[in-house]
Amino acid sequence: MILPECFTKLRSIFLFVLTSLTLSSVVFAATDERGLTIGEKSRDSRTRVALVIGNDSYHFSPLKNSVNDARSMAATLRRLGFDVEEKTDLDYKEMNRSVDSFCQKLKSGGVGLFYYSGHGMQVDGNNYLIPVDSRIENESEVSYKSIDAGLVLAKMEQSGNGVNIIILDACRDNPFSWSIRSTNLCRAGMDVPKGAIVAYATTPGNTADDGEGMNGLYTAELVKALKTPGIPLEQVFKRTIKAVRKKSGSKQTPCFASNLEGEFYFDQPSSLTDIGGSQPRMLTDSEPRPSEECFLSASIFGDWFGEDGCLIVFSIGTNNRPGVRGRM
Repeated sequence: MILPECFTKLRSIFLFVLTSLTLSSVVFAATDERGLTIGEKSRDSRTRVALVIGNDSYHFSPLKNSVNDARSMAATLRRLGFDVEEKTDLDYKEMNRSVDSFCQKLKSGGVGLFYYSGHGMQVDGNNYLIPVDSRIENESEVSYKSIDAGLVLAKMEQSGNGVNIIILDACRDNPFSWSIRSTNLCRAGMDVPKGAIVAYATTPGNTADDGEGMNGLYTAELVKALKTPGIPLEQVFKRTIKAVRKKSGSKQTPCFASNLEGEFYFDQPSSLTDIGGSQPRMLTDSEPRPSEECFLSASIFGDWFGEDGCLIVFSIGTNNRPGVRGRM
């Protein structure tokens, strides 16, 4: 049957709409063996709590992007389901109070994340985070006028959390003439307990780039990696390391120490990707057209559409792997 051109175009449009509606209704109705709707994200039900601190306004050597970094990180973590406490330009008392309040919110079996951007130092094998009001005259005062990052991790561990994450973007420049704060921050003797991971913006002997835009280089790349769905926690940091090293011309190389058991995802893989491990695809002309899965448009709408339209909508094999296929 020869159709006028206008009807031919109308037929194509109608078939496209029909295909879209059919695929949508079938795909989202299908479930896998775990009861998850296909295309729906499998949710991590654990409580997620984060404390994000960014310090810029030091009376010595002010920074320009630490607060911006903290805001970017806080916004990203909220989208990833974290209950975020966001703090900026904290003095010593405020930092201590914020850490204590954060650790009290952590629950057994949950996920805790501590992020700090600002000045930091390594003294006698310990990492210290510098409040904005610190007036440190010599190395012996550091432990009394700053926050021990190891103590923060110890308090997080005491909560019985399943996963604890510490991210220190704390190697930007030398805040004091008598100490190089970028030295050995990554290798400082900070024991990483089971279920924890500690990430640093740079390796020993290197400073961290404060960035040319609104964010420092490390946090800018970390936020990008965090937004990538379906990759485990350690891969997030590995991708960040690779990107920072490349963009800095190998002048800055982040590092991390991990003692995780199992995998943790900031953004869970979709169940559609989990099942079968591949995305839906269209059949090629060389593939067979199984009659039991082929709905001829003519049998439904008459010969107005002709008999050459075959829509293979959905199939589930014995392995319970769904496949969305279509051809016309």
